[in-house]
Amino acid sequence: MSPRSKILASWTSALCLALAASCDTGGGGGSTAPAVSARPPLGGPISGLTASELAAFQRGKLVFERRFQPSEGLGPRYNTTSCAACHSVPVTGGSAPVYRNFYIAMLGTAPGPVAPLPGLPSPVVPAYGSGNEFTLEAGRKIIPDDNAGFGPVTVAQRNSLPLFGVGMFEFVSNATILSRADPEDLNGDGISGRFNTDFNAAVGRFGVKAQSNNVEVFTRAPLRNQMGITSNPFLGSAAVVSASCAAVQVSADPNLPTVDNDSVQDPEISAQDLGDLIAFTRFLAPPGRKVPLSAAANRGEAQFTALGCTKCHVPELPSSRGPVNAYTDLLIHEMGAELADGLPFGTPQFSSLSAATAHLEFRTQPLWGVSLSAPFLHDGRAETLHEAIALHGGEASAIRDAFLALSASEQADVIEFLEHL
Repeated sequence: MSPRSKILASWTSALCLALAASCDTGGGGGSTAPAVSARPPLGGPISGLTASELAAFQRGKLVFERRFQPSEGLGPRYNTTSCAACHSVPVTGGSAPVYRNFYIAMLGTAPGPVAPLPGLPSPVVPAYGSGNEFTLEAGRKIIPDDNAGFGPVTVAQRNSLPLFGVGMFEFVSNATILSRADPEDLNGDGISGRFNTDFNAAVGRFGVKAQSNNVEVFTRAPLRNQMGITSNPFLGSAAVVSASCAAVQVSADPNLPTVDNDSVQDPEISAQDLGDLIAFTRFLAPPGRKVPLSAAANRGEAQFTALGCTKCHVPELPSSRGPVNAYTDLLIHEMGAELADGLPFGTPQFSSLSAATAHLEFRTQPLWGVSLSAPFLHDGRAETLHEAIALHGGEASAIRDAFLALSASEQADVIEFLEHL
């Protein structure tokens, strides 16, 4: 069964799986953590916020959970009615079961020219709403391989990314990200990670291909593409005006207004609500580890390092707000033909070893709180952490093979370590 067919088949049982998952905070498919292990509550703000930042965070959570109506600008085409609909597992700000997956599609085949489907402002394909091309009578739109004579169509799916702690990535300097890049694999370890850049040539941090540079763009794009909610630029890289934002390493370009053709006047979200929404994502705290680590998790951590997983899943990055223990390098890596989605978002760092576009690559997914965000990988095709590791290819092939060569108990130790992050 193809990965795409597997995901489609999963939709019919995803609601039952989601209910089952709500009773189990693990989700990795490995050994169970000891009863003494505990994780700090999720969904709260980072520490050290000013009173105004905290108030903006709290207001922003309400905007994040708001169910927009057509009278407020929802549509005319959309995939969901609220941010929380796709970011609610296990709490607001998290991820979603596979039935919430959405399609992205582009005319053409990378590395050649590609473009959004006719009539759409972006590669995100809205499944519901007005417009004959994408209105559904029942079920989700199945994108054809050839779009009405316009030529070949590249199609992929996305599972929702958890947002816990992602605002910290704005405070990781460009220099830190660039220092870990090795596009020519000069050290000969088979790993040639490189940075990606956005439309403004700013170093990317957000999205499955690190194609977005800052939280504002990362927030405004899904507002428009997933819900049809238009907005004006807020304050560019500043977003929430405060001294704590002075060291943000992001583009100063505030981007452009977004518009649509429904009956509600643009912009459809106020500057106040947009700023608060940005504040919620920027200041959402990262997951804390389960503590204390069990003996198996301690063994698994040693194995994780010995295998070489930390070459990409870097345990800690420095930032102007303190250490970021996300287990990512914020670089993009080729992960093999089976995972490649063919979508060339961003403009990556030049490499003689890689294509001119990022159509074969993905950003190293952060692992903090990973056991709380099943299913795994960019399209949710992996139901367990073990399956996600086994699907690693490309630059990760040798490390994957070394993991699969471990004994069953050693593999279980690695999984238990991941379940403690």
